[in-house]
Amino acid sequence: MKVLLTTLLLLLLLAGCTQQNFKGVPLTPAKPAPDFTLTNQFGEEVSLNDFRGKVVVMSFLYTNCPTVCPIITSKFISAAEELGDSAGRDVVFVAVTVDPERDTTDKIRRYSEEKGMLDKWHYFTGGRVEVERVWRDYNIYVNRSQLDEDGNYIIDHTAKVFVIDKKGTRRVVFPGITWDSKDLAHDVRLL
Repeated sequence: MKVLLTTLLLLLLLAGCTQQNFKGVPLTPAKPAPDFTLTNQFGEEVSLNDFRGKVVVMSFLYTNCPTVCPIITSKFISAAEELGDSAGRDVVFVAVTVDPERDTTDKIRRYSEEKGMLDKWHYFTGGRVEVERVWRDYNIYVNRSQLDEDGNYIIDHTAKVFVIDKKGTRRVVFPGITWDSKDLAHDVRLL
């Protein structure tokens, strides 16, 4: 009986030592990241599974967004700077459009250039059916407002950043925009 109690105590201690202290919200249970194939800012068809062996930081944005998307993009830029050389080599930043009608390959390329992210991320677009499947798979709410008198609209969408480990498993989520880029970089390093 004493051996059994000692063994259980040792296992509990080891479990506490190996637990990772994420700054974002750990996804428990961790789930596989659904694969998809879309077109990036260079006109290349790329699959999420192409990034296996790297940590993926992924969010959902659109280039005409006046509020949340520029903030998330800015935090991606800061996190990439914080990660230094590993960004691009061991870590991939990914954005998936929530506005496929306006976010053409040319538009996401220009946006990527303007933000200094052209070669630092994959900004994906595609046909509405293709991107809607990705939104569903990642539980992203997307709702386009009514057209204004100039034919413009705003898209209300879920603001989440997923951190996917090297095996393709969703491990952490950063909801909203109040998180810090240093916390994102911290969690990427843990993985």
